[in-house]
Amino acid sequence: MSLNMLVVLKIFHLFFIRNIFGTSRTWAAARGTKAVWICIAVIVPAQLAVTYSPVAQGIFGTASIQFYYGALIIAIGAVFFCIIEVEKQLRLTLTGRHAM
Repeated sequence: MSLNMLVVLKIFHLFFIRNIFGTSRTWAAARGTKAVWICIAVIVPAQLAVTYSPVAQGIFGTASIQFYYGALIIAIGAVFFCIIEVEKQLRLTLTGRHAM
């Protein structure tokens, strides 16, 4: 679970850091760049393989997780994103920086 949590947090952080001087909550920000989506398209299936493939489980010493825990991990990632986005908006407001 900790490996899955780390990967999900890094994906949400990627969207946060992609727009460090502006909001990450717009459609344009979510679209990001092609490279971001290519990375996610590679990382998510790889993480699913590490979590659910018996061969990868043997190599990496992982175990399958229940759907509930997977959903919980994604929900925690979304909460993490909201927290760091609020912090960013407060920081930008207090320092007077605007979107570039």
